[in-house]
Amino acid sequence: MQNETNDARKDLKSFSFSKIDTYNQCAFKYMLHYFEDDKIFAANIALELGTLIHGTEEEIANCIKDGKPINYKALKNNIVLKVYELEHKYPAEFKEPDKTGHTYREKIDVYLDSGIYRLEKYLKEHPELEVVATEQKFKIMYHNHQFTGSIDRVLKNKITGEYICHDIKTWPEPHKPEELTTPLQFVVYTLAMKELYGIVNEEVKCAYDLPFCDLIQEAGTKGYMTRGTKKLDKLFEGIENKNWEPNPSALCHWCPYCPTNKNQPRGAENRCPYFCHYTKQDNKNWEKENEWQGIENHQKVLEHWLKNKTK
Repeated sequence: MQNETNDARKDLKSFSFSKIDTYNQCAFKYMLHYFEDDKIFAANIALELGTLIHGTEEEIANCIKDGKPINYKALKNNIVLKVYELEHKYPAEFKEPDKTGHTYREKIDVYLDSGIYRLEKYLKEHPELEVVATEQKFKIMYHNHQFTGSIDRVLKNKITGEYICHDIKTWPEPHKPEELTTPLQFVVYTLAMKELYGIVNEEVKCAYDLPFCDLIQEAGTKGYMTRGTKKLDKLFEGIENKNWEPNPSALCHWCPYCPTNKNQPRGAENRCPYFCHYTKQDNKNWEKENEWQGIENHQKVLEHWLKNKTK
């Protein structure tokens, strides 16, 4: 029992942004994935392609930072080979149009044709900017919690001395304006950059780099740090109070614990009876499988759900 208590306390003190964001999305998923130490991972084409593009952009930025030539031919060849593997690993998803009507093949072809040159072009158009770091690792304390992680790209304005934080996202379309006011990820990254680079001002210029949208989208309106740290405090309070109430939404379709996930990993089955029935194919069904009745009634709800499933 003492070991379980120590593990729980350790869990409350060590965080990445993805970990705190999991709680922000769904507290019940957080409980299953972190508090119960499941660590179940569901592979998907979006995540694997995102990793590939991130690696490519990192290589390009490092070459620019170090004054080395960029071997675009080798980078493109690597993408073509990896995409061939993804096409055969996820055949249905690869051919399925996203919300903008484009398939992965179409987006990748555009990236290979022009998107891969975006960063070099952007920096030529903004000679006042320089790349100072890629995958900038950090470890900072926030109250009694430790945040660790890495920032995709850090730029610096050579004239003003201002630092700029870039996060690369392979989204099919940009965020809506109302989603950019208080980006929690940049709140964490700003805390890290202030410590890493000795930044005195409360806020840092932040932007999403969106290769598939051909856009660098600024994020964080005035006061985002004040609003964001209040949000962090509220999330940590929920975790410490063990508030595990689920938040069924369209995101359930990609959750490893949701039975509508076509790539649900082994070990994640029959764990969550609160999922939303939304799928990419049937986006009108927002029905929840079960209502939350508190953690004290969870086992009863789960057993009732499993019993009805087998009938």
